[in-house]
Amino acid sequence: MADKMYSNTGQLVRFILRRDRISIPIWLTAVILISMITAQGFVELYPTELERQAIAQTMRNPAMTAMVGPGYGLNNYTIGAMMGHQMLLFTAIAVAIMNILFIIKHTRADEEEGRIEMIRSLPVGRLSNVLSTIIVSFGINVILALCLGFGLFALGIENMELEGSLLYGAVVGVTGMIFAASTTLFAQLSANTRSTIGLSFGFLGLAYLVRAIGDVSNETLSMFSPLGWVLRSEVYVNNYWWPILLTLAAAFGIVAYSLYLN
Repeated sequence: MADKMYSNTGQLVRFILRRDRISIPIWLTAVILISMITAQGFVELYPTELERQAIAQTMRNPAMTAMVGPGYGLNNYTIGAMMGHQMLLFTAIAVAIMNILFIIKHTRADEEEGRIEMIRSLPVGRLSNVLSTIIVSFGINVILALCLGFGLFALGIENMELEGSLLYGAVVGVTGMIFAASTTLFAQLSANTRSTIGLSFGFLGLAYLVRAIGDVSNETLSMFSPLGWVLRSEVYVNNYWWPILLTLAAAFGIVAYSLYLN
């Protein structure tokens, strides 16, 4: 019975990849190149330790903490610490938005346009469409995490070592995964595409707001936001991997519940 529910999922995965064969490479290339160019730009803008510490003082402002997250490594503001502090959150949010739009496109939007009914008229399982969409989304995020991590390391910038670079990529990747998972859940709870978009972006906005308030006033509050989890990895400073595992576990749990609802 379970096999019938997931039958021909692989065929649908290939169909989605063929359908998005242009947009997926553009998405990956844009995130990786912008991140690498920004890292190199920091080197040119702040070549000396004195200049980096001067900008670190401005980043201690509560308004900046609310905007980009807590400043780990401000006492020794290396290029790596600067990259993790100033760019990581915004990159993760951009990838979250891309995942939200991707999931909506292949679930609710396709259903409203009649594509899902056409697919279900073929010998495919009831859960195959949702599962194939998640597989492609998660696969894209894994590829992004690895390419971004190795790409940043390849720049050869001091203090941007391999572990920190891979962790940077992992944070971006798992953020995409958990918002892909949450959007899949909202697609099951919503009656149409507009509602799914509202719930998905509302959840992203709420996650950012809770993290911002928590980072300024109460760190415990930040732990109620997935964006708060991933920033506790302290990329290029202490390189903690437990937030990655926590976020992955939450993402897979949400996916399992979404498949149950579907």
